[in-house]
Amino acid sequence: MTLIFLTGAVVLALEVLSSRIMTPYFGVSLYIWTGILSTTLSFLALGYYLGGHFTRRYDKATITWIYFLLPILSATSIFVACIFYPVLFPLLSQTDLIFGSFVASAVLLALPLVCLSAMNPVLISLRRNQSQVSDGDGGAGQVFFVSTVGSVAGVLATAFVIIPSSTNFNALLWLALGLCALTALFCSNDSSLSRSQKFRLLGGALAVGLASGAFIIEQDSYLKRLASSDKSDLKFEMAAEYSSVFGNIKVVEIRFPDEETLPIKAYFQDGLLQNRTTLDNVSVSMYTYVLDRLAKIFVPQAKSALVLGLGAGIVPQDLKRRGLDVTVVDINPDAIKAATEHFGFKPGAYDMRLQDARTFVRKCKQPFDVVVVDLYQGDSTPDYLLTAEFFSDLRRCIRNGGAVVMNAFFDDNDDEPNRRLLATVASAFGQVIEFHPSNTNAFVVGTTGTAPTGMTVVPDNIPPPLVNVVRRTLEAGRIITPNALLGYPPVTDRHNVASVLNASAQMRRRSAIVKILSPRILVN
Repeated sequence: MTLIFLTGAVVLALEVLSSRIMTPYFGVSLYIWTGILSTTLSFLALGYYLGGHFTRRYDKATITWIYFLLPILSATSIFVACIFYPVLFPLLSQTDLIFGSFVASAVLLALPLVCLSAMNPVLISLRRNQSQVSDGDGGAGQVFFVSTVGSVAGVLATAFVIIPSSTNFNALLWLALGLCALTALFCSNDSSLSRSQKFRLLGGALAVGLASGAFIIEQDSYLKRLASSDKSDLKFEMAAEYSSVFGNIKVVEIRFPDEETLPIKAYFQDGLLQNRTTLDNVSVSMYTYVLDRLAKIFVPQAKSALVLGLGAGIVPQDLKRRGLDVTVVDINPDAIKAATEHFGFKPGAYDMRLQDARTFVRKCKQPFDVVVVDLYQGDSTPDYLLTAEFFSDLRRCIRNGGAVVMNAFFDDNDDEPNRRLLATVASAFGQVIEFHPSNTNAFVVGTTGTAPTGMTVVPDNIPPPLVNVVRRTLEAGRIITPNALLGYPPVTDRHNVASVLNASAQMRRRSAIVKILSPRILVN
């Protein structure tokens, strides 16, 4: 029963890790989780069926051998998946969102889950044959209880121990290694196995365990070889990686093929580029300058600012240089580490709040002159931060005449998600202004005051290549009238469809990024 408890833990650990492994390739959306959950349940069901089939077809000695063989086969499939998914997932990311995510889920989960779930009916049969249980449900309730409790333990261990202390790639390999070690331990002490059966099981466990251990040690060499075959001319060099329950952060130096283009540092979260700077921490991301200028234009006399979402820390630093008192809210402690260790951010100069943005604004008592919303996890702002209730709470955090300035992505192929977001902001603010020149970020401003009549760009402290794009973005501003939002109801907590509305645009962005990124960046 101890082995069934531990393999139950592996089942849910695999499911949680798979969602994080897939994020850099497919993002985070309802469709991704649908693929993972439906794949999990389908192959668990298949495993239960096959396990029952084995018990009807083979004798006790063979069933015992199969019971210990199944975790070795599961470990083998995990090891093989680690070899192939860095090559396969970039290709799947260029296909249909639903098809790609379902296939990717199957690659990671199908064989391990079939093998591990088949162990449950096999163990029930063995316990009945050994006369441990002779009536009632044949011990099925106890076996599934122990397995399910193990799954609960697996979720907790994965969230609070494995993910904070290991990369997801390593964690998969350690699970494979652990399955081999457990099988070797338990089968060596099982007196019902013949000598030849033990020899084959221990040999298989040793071979797969050693292969998994070697891959843990040599994974960087493998990923570098994959990167060397990449057609991109860009050179990526990992500076740091941070893994936590809030996602994977990587700081990467990118060098260009021509000597005239200076290298940059990039801040990636779950495989999505969030910020770029020069090596001496000057932002080369246009959105940071637009957010700063919009805050200054709409609230020129601002003395206090709230920044929701730290990222590389560029926007809070820009506001601080203008003399504002800045409060920063971010849920991820690793974001603070990355910004401090690699982008010149000094947390002691700010009122730092390690907290969920929604919780903070709901309890906010100090009114701010301007609020900057730059909240991204995966491909977009989390859906619970895109509702009318959130913006209503946010409105109470802002002084009369103040403004909220939001960094957003708009869908150029479908205007409904864009209109729904504008309607949601408008439900809380008297006036909404949209800034969305083609092929760039979109920006939304909600204000309780009056919109300025002109958007003058002062090019000080803006890198020359970005001056024109910042100017074009600000000149594209247009006030959103109530008539423009007719037929587009706000997104609410009661009916939150933000993740569904944004899924297609997110996948297109993700596909474009995966095309150029090194496997070393995507494999987290």
